[in-house]
Amino acid sequence: MNIDANTRRPNGMNGLLIIWSGQMISGIATSITTFALFLTIFGATDGSGAAIGWWEFFFFSFYLLVVQFAGVLIDRYDRKTMMLVYDFISMMVMATLLAIQSSGKLEIWHLYVAAIFQGAGFAFQSPSYSAAIATMIPRKQYVRANGLMALLNDAPGIFGPLFAAVLIPIVGLNGILSINLLAFVFSIGALLFVDVPPTPLTIEGERSHGIFLKEAIFGIKYIFKRPGLFGVQMVFFVGNLFSGMALSYAALYPMILLRSGNDTQALSTVQSAGALAAVVAGVFISTMGRIKRPVNVILMGWIISSVFGLTLLGSGQVLLIWLIAVVIDSIFDPVVSVSIDTFLQTKVPPDLQGRVFAASDFLSQAIIPVTPLLAGFFGDRIFEPAMSADGILANTFGWVVGTGPGAGYGLMIFLCGIGGALVGLWGYFSPAIRNVDQTMPDYEIPPPVGLVRREQTSPVNAKPDANAGSMKKPGPKKEKRADAESRNTRKK
Repeated sequence: MNIDANTRRPNGMNGLLIIWSGQMISGIATSITTFALFLTIFGATDGSGAAIGWWEFFFFSFYLLVVQFAGVLIDRYDRKTMMLVYDFISMMVMATLLAIQSSGKLEIWHLYVAAIFQGAGFAFQSPSYSAAIATMIPRKQYVRANGLMALLNDAPGIFGPLFAAVLIPIVGLNGILSINLLAFVFSIGALLFVDVPPTPLTIEGERSHGIFLKEAIFGIKYIFKRPGLFGVQMVFFVGNLFSGMALSYAALYPMILLRSGNDTQALSTVQSAGALAAVVAGVFISTMGRIKRPVNVILMGWIISSVFGLTLLGSGQVLLIWLIAVVIDSIFDPVVSVSIDTFLQTKVPPDLQGRVFAASDFLSQAIIPVTPLLAGFFGDRIFEPAMSADGILANTFGWVVGTGPGAGYGLMIFLCGIGGALVGLWGYFSPAIRNVDQTMPDYEIPPPVGLVRREQTSPVNAKPDANAGSMKKPGPKKEKRADAESRNTRKK
């Protein structure tokens, strides 16, 4: 095992694996809890997709409100501390819900308040982990490390729904909340045990510091100044309008439950199958070590997963079709996630990554908080009545998605698949977006901190590249590198 001579704590890839193990355990426990809470909301509101949509709205709204400020703190302070924020907040939330549930006073609005705190805590998790990889792992291992981290998004989804279906009748919500609480204690212990190196300093990073509010929007300005990178973010922004509605719990849960006669086992099977497909894809990516032309892969992923995933999911009326559709859609999640993480880790100086990752998440997911509300509203109020046996759209689309309970949600998901495919095609036929991994050069490895300090005070100080974020030194101009290590995430 790689042990630091001073701290005697695991670091590097071994340290990352210890952190990963703790996060995997807490992730599975959280997935079990989330599934149980959604069933609680669904049952208490007579099968309302809008009620689940409100939970998602509160979670993602407060995630987006906090994430820009979290990016500044991640770049300013110790990254291990920032990585601990989500676990501590989530642990407190689970303890509070357990206390309320034990007293017999748990209501739906308590779950909405909990979603607010969980969303705020989650704003620290994704950017801090992505930025920490650049300090813990050599560049040649970025793809493998990001592949492991991508598994944290998908693997819990395999076991969460299945374990929840088994555990709910046995231990009830009290037991599930207790399990989740203990899992967070374990993940926090794993993080505290590992050494996370300090962030390397660069000239551009040092110059970027200033007033807190200006630093909060630094990442957005950084992306806006790079048209290709901004275009990629817009693909995610517009595409997430469609995938966010189609794959929100407010659409997927009601469609499957209404079409299957409220069969929770069918729902958990669909979710687990999608998560398993994503895990298999993530493991495969972790063994590759490199992704060529990542933006092309991302854009093709949007097109294929939308056409053969979402449209099939919406038109399917039996479990087998749903399983095939979810598997096709889920395969591309880790591909896109690993690509976007590696791309930013390679192109952006390390001491800017917290803010740039936060800005990337913000721009990609700014539309996400309203998509579950839109899905619940359009599903409950428009598409479901229109696709009833005598509805106004039954004759037009009934041959595609059928009619009756759940058909309206199916039609909405089907149309979202068409919209997502059009977004991918728009990005693919835009050269600035398609070729950004080649036109945006890698950042250069930063010199020792003392050298950075001397260069900052030197009259012949090097100026940062306005287009690439790379650090250039005085002397002859170097040819721009066009390494194809790239990253872009389809964030759901």
